[in-house]
Amino acid sequence: MINKTSLILIMGILSFFGFKSSRTETVTYEEQIEVFKTLGYEFAGGVTKEMILTDGYGEAMWDQIRKERLQQIEEKPFSRLYFYYGWSSPKIPSLNFSDKCIWFDLEFIDSPDQYIHFMERMGTITEGEIEYTEISIVVDDENYEWIHFKVNGISKKWKLQKVGFIADSFFKRFSYLTDELNTKGKYTYYDEGGQQFVIDYATESEQKEFNEKTGLNREWLDEGNHFTEPK
Repeated sequence: MINKTSLILIMGILSFFGFKSSRTETVTYEEQIEVFKTLGYEFAGGVTKEMILTDGYGEAMWDQIRKERLQQIEEKPFSRLYFYYGWSSPKIPSLNFSDKCIWFDLEFIDSPDQYIHFMERMGTITEGEIEYTEISIVVDDENYEWIHFKVNGISKKWKLQKVGFIADSFFKRFSYLTDELNTKGKYTYYDEGGQQFVIDYATESEQKEFNEKTGLNREWLDEGNHFTEPK
């Protein structure tokens, strides 16, 4: 599983980063929530506005950080709040803030469990269209890791990197699976200029509606040069 302590620390650090957005006007937190609801995004039970505005900090800092986070969410509308839909916290029963998308950081890939956890989540966000099962990590004689799995019942294995190194091409591979499986949806990608990113899943019409309503420039996962091309 993802290191939960690292998640909390990163969530706090992210609050002070600068981010990009195509919008310039202020949009209230509540207005953004309503727009996301029209797009099918709902927070899991236990995720509250108070948690979003204070999670990752001790109670002594809540007054300060609550004000700062709310300002950042409203001055950079939809961009910052979108990340929260993909985040996780041990404070909520389901762990994940929602099952719509995944917030991730390449630095979290530091053990086989993180590859497995991420692949399981990549199935969850498709709402049943893609299912990953029988996932395991195998190390070969040259110390390379391989991830073995079944996707919609089809057996596959992907070569990763040597033990202790991050295989960022792992993320790019998912964009090819949707073509192979001829799915209705495809994986999407969004970042704000740093190494943290959000991966989502959408049809062509859903992608268009999302970008129109939020003003964000969410791409398809295979667009851009965000990850290394698999060999």
